[in-house]
Amino acid sequence: MRVADNKGKLFGKINFIDLCVIIIVLILAAGTYYKFGVLDKTGGTAELQPVTYTVEIRGVREYALQNVKEGDELYDKTSGNSIGKIVKVESVQNTEPILCNDGIYRIGTIQNRINLIITVMGEGTITEDGCFINRTYELVRESDRKFMTKYFEAQGKIKDFLS
Repeated sequence: MRVADNKGKLFGKINFIDLCVIIIVLILAAGTYYKFGVLDKTGGTAELQPVTYTVEIRGVREYALQNVKEGDELYDKTSGNSIGKIVKVESVQNTEPILCNDGIYRIGTIQNRINLIITVMGEGTITEDGCFINRTYELVRESDRKFMTKYFEAQGKIKDFLS
């Protein structure tokens, strides 16, 4: 007995293309069932908890300190999303390695420039891979990011991950 007859029907009953469509529909139905029926739901399993971290912004003018206040929201410049509330603002004199005439680098202070150390508190999830503020913004130590508040914008680094 032949598998396909003159009209292209398999075993004289069903067309080959129809059989392929039926198989694809069955595979899609099985995949949908597996995704929505069998897999664990991840949306609500991770509890948001308080996360505190510091951001260092180097080499800004001293008047920038007046524009960064405790209680202000800190935003990621790229996405525009809030990444926490500023709970503490500190400033230290900006220092940089300077090449001297004798060919040796020495640490020197830069006039009219300070480094801001901003402590931020947000809500996030902590996983074995790291921390995510608002489940989307990944905290990575020493990563350069653009930050902004209502009155201030600058590039800085995430320095310390406190909790």
